[in-house]
Amino acid sequence: MNEDAYLLARARAVRNVPLTTVGAADGLSVLRRAADDVQRRLVDVEAAGGPAVMVRWAPDVEPVSGAVGDPLTHREAAPSQLLTLGAAVRLCWPDPELALYPGGAVAEEDVLAACVPPGDGLLREGMALIAQTSAYRSALRVLRACGYLAADAGDGMVRLGPVVAAWSERDVDELRRGYDLLPCQVEEG
Repeated sequence: MNEDAYLLARARAVRNVPLTTVGAADGLSVLRRAADDVQRRLVDVEAAGGPAVMVRWAPDVEPVSGAVGDPLTHREAAPSQLLTLGAAVRLCWPDPELALYPGGAVAEEDVLAACVPPGDGLLREGMALIAQTSAYRSALRVLRACGYLAADAGDGMVRLGPVVAAWSERDVDELRRGYDLLPCQVEEG
């Protein structure tokens, strides 16, 4: 097997490749060349062990993830996952004029509270308590497992994950245009 193809396959399998694993600059350039050969790119991300790279599609290539309506090849995210991701993006990205990734860290409870619909104080408080053991907490686990959110560091904080770093500039611009529509906790009173 071609050594470059092996490095690329390994990088895709492990998702995040720490820069210390890639080695010297020539190791990174070999991996970058292998990615370019198959319409991929390397994205710089922050991993638990420090700086890393992640293999993603080139910006001008957007492969179809499956035929819409075909349950064997196309899977839609649950509404709770989309709402939770939207809340995490909004709260971890307080200024849409700045770069989206890596963003900041925000408490899990703030993300969960942002998922609760607005209402009177007592209703909102009760729903926020329910949310802590509901579909929104499950959505946090799924989003972390898929790389949209960083792995749980055990500190009760939510951070944007490496998959977000790979979003195209077109997608980030779309988020900027709809920034005010992303869920966030509204102060009542």
